[in-house]
Amino acid sequence: MSEFQLYADEFCEADQVDLVGFSCGDTKHGRYCTEWILGPDAMESIANYGTKVWLFRNATGQIVGYGSVGTVRWRWPLPDGSYTSLLYIPMLGIDRRFQGQPPDAQWRYSRQIMNHLIAEANSLNRERKKPSEYLLLLVDPKNEAAIKLYARFDFELLPGVTRGLGHRVMKHRLYQ
Repeated sequence: MSEFQLYADEFCEADQVDLVGFSCGDTKHGRYCTEWILGPDAMESIANYGTKVWLFRNATGQIVGYGSVGTVRWRWPLPDGSYTSLLYIPMLGIDRRFQGQPPDAQWRYSRQIMNHLIAEANSLNRERKKPSEYLLLLVDPKNEAAIKLYARFDFELLPGVTRGLGHRVMKHRLYQ
């Protein structure tokens, strides 16, 4: 076990007090990630869509970040396929104090969070009547750091496919 090991706890309303001071940074992307967990969006996603949200704490109990896995109902394959329920990462974020940490890439917090979310998606997928072939997420095409992070976990950009406000769709093949 490393001193940099993160511990995942399912997020609930009582945890909101622990998030005082949590911030993913001052960039457009950072503010959006911060607002999602601090505002009503995370709790609404849990209540309305069955999304699972985890807070990731270090050994001293500080919240390092959060991540989520849920479902969306999209046409698949995009853009013109039939509507189907797909596994999806609605949001994840790392507090700015812990971004790029620790220096040892094996224990990097982003790596631990992504590994957890992918493992949870695979577990959820095994329970589904109709398993998903892919885990999906949306990414701002200007957020190069996020695209590189997701690519390290074998997420691929879908060519020419955008959703919402121009966000690109990335997919990761799940175990079948």
